[in-house]
Amino acid sequence: MKRDTSRVGGPTTLTEADDDLDTAFGALSDPDCRRILAAVDEPMTTNEIADDCDIALSTAYRKVERLSETPLLAEGVRFDPSGDHAAEYSRGVTDATVELTDAGVRLTVESEEPDAPVATFDAPGVSAD
Repeated sequence: MKRDTSRVGGPTTLTEADDDLDTAFGALSDPDCRRILAAVDEPMTTNEIADDCDIALSTAYRKVERLSETPLLAEGVRFDPSGDHAAEYSRGVTDATVELTDAGVRLTVESEEPDAPVATFDAPGVSAD
């Protein structure tokens, strides 16, 4: 499942009931997902990701799918001169900030691209304890 692109165009604030905050934190807690995010500073196909990260191709597909449900990974298309095309992935953000506020936990992700969306996930009422 891909993330909801209807939120593109500005900050997004999510409540504790939304799954996006947990999905992003879950992906960040996964060592393979973190390895993938470190590797995709330039666009890569899933095959290239598997090779570069030294993980099984089936694992790479699962982790890319997991990351694609968050704003952390951006999907594009690589066109081949022969007419074939393949999905390619790159880091969707350049900065992620976790804030512990009186209202709960907030994850803000940003990109260097001037027109790229900024996503903010709030979890009001979630204690940092």
